[in-house]
Order: sequence, then structure tokens, then C-alpha cells
Amino acid sequence: MAPIEKQGNARHMSDTPDEKPPEKPAETSEASEMMPEISIDLESPPEPESPMAGLGSGSVGALFGSDDSIGMTTAKLSVAEALLKSLTKDEKFGDFMRDLLLSIMKVIKCEAGSVFEVDEERNSLFFRAVVGQSSDRLATIVIPMGQGIVGHVAESRQPVVVSNVSENKMHLKAVQEAVGFETRNIVAVPLVVRGRTFGVLELLNRVGENEFTPADVELLTACAQMSAKAIEIRLMIAWAAQKRVAA
Repeated sequence: MAPIEKQGNARHMSDTPDEKPPEKPAETSEASEMMPEISIDLESPPEPESPMAGLGSGSVGALFGSDDSIGMTTAKLSVAEALLKSLTKDEKFGDFMRDLLLSIMKVIKCEAGSVFEVDEERNSLFFRAVVGQSSDRLATIVIPMGQGIVGHVAESRQPVVVSNVSENKMHLKAVQEAVGFETRNIVAVPLVVRGRTFGVLELLNRVGENEFTPADVELLTACAQMSAKAIEIRLMIAWAAQKRVAA
């Protein structure tokens, strides 16, 4: 229903004191007849254990149902709060990115996760932060743009969900064999900062579900957008610090 604009009655006084002000017209029922009737149906409140109790269980599919957005909002707020705390820390950029990844893995339960960053000079991606895998072995691995699931996401800027990695041709088995980590399912979304592809956010092996669900993709996409803003702020802080030192 559109808001109703209330207009006050303008009252004009004559210059001559003997002239009486115009009489107020008699009120009619036309305004009330034009007003539509308002009918409000209040839904019953959700069960108390529904949205909040499942946040730590790892079942995003049950928590973020189509009829319940409270759990999704709670998860987003949790990630946003963690990002704000990370921005106030005096830590290296790699540690900042790992904190970012950990905050997301707390709301989307999975066995491992990675943040890839684009190397524009080499037209490739490298591991910026890793959780749940051997970071020492992954430090030297470079993925060409457009190759593998991560390279495809970075190039297309579209999320990718793989329910069964063994049946997916895009999956790079060489990376899996290098770290000795068995990957069953994957979800990956792009990180876009100021209109440019900064990297890719990837989660591996969903916990509590057989695969990553559409609700997981929706939440991870929202987390990637918040993370991109946090990355932009962090880079601007670093740039400002360099300018002060140079001055």
C-alpha cells in the first residue's frame, strides 16, 4: 500500500479585520469511501529451535529453507562481523585472507577451503590462503587462467558446483595428487574487486550433506561479495600506509 500523504489546510487571513475567515467546509465521507480496507494476516511465529539451533550443525540445506531466511541472515551477519574484526587487526595480508576463509567455513561446514588470487602478469592463479590442506605443497602450484574448475570460475565470473569430482573433466587431478587430499565435491565462486577478478573462493567436501546445495551457493556468493569489499578496504589501507611512508 502506497503511503498516504497528509496535506494540511492552508488558512489565509484577510488584510481587513472586519472580514471573516472563510468557513471550513463540511466534512464528507468521500475520503473514507476512497480508502481501501486494510486486512493484515499475521503468520504464526517459527518454532524456536528452527533457525538458530542448526547454525553449528553444518546442515545449511535444512537451516536455509525457502520459507526461512532468518538463518541465512544470521550466517551473513556472522561472516560480516568476523570480517570487520579482521580489518582491525594488524596482520599480514595472507593471515587476513586465511581469517576470511575460516569465517566462511564456520557457516558452510566443509573439510577444506582455499582462496586463489589472480596473477595478471602470468595470467594464472596461485594459492593465497588454505585451510584443511597442506599449504607447503600448494605454495608452488600455479593454475593457468581458464583451466580447471578454479580457472574456469575466474575467467567466466560464474559460480561452479561439482557434486562428483571423479566424473568432472574440469577437475585438475594433479593438484589433488600433489597434496594427497581426496576431493569429493566442490563449490567455487569468483572474488571481484572494483570490477576486476581478484581471485576465486573454493570450498571442498561438504560436511553434513552429500553435496553443496543451492543455499550453499547463495550464501557463499554473498560471502564472496562481502569479502571483496573487505579486501578492497584492506588494500586501500595498505596503499595509504605506503603513501605516508613515501612522503
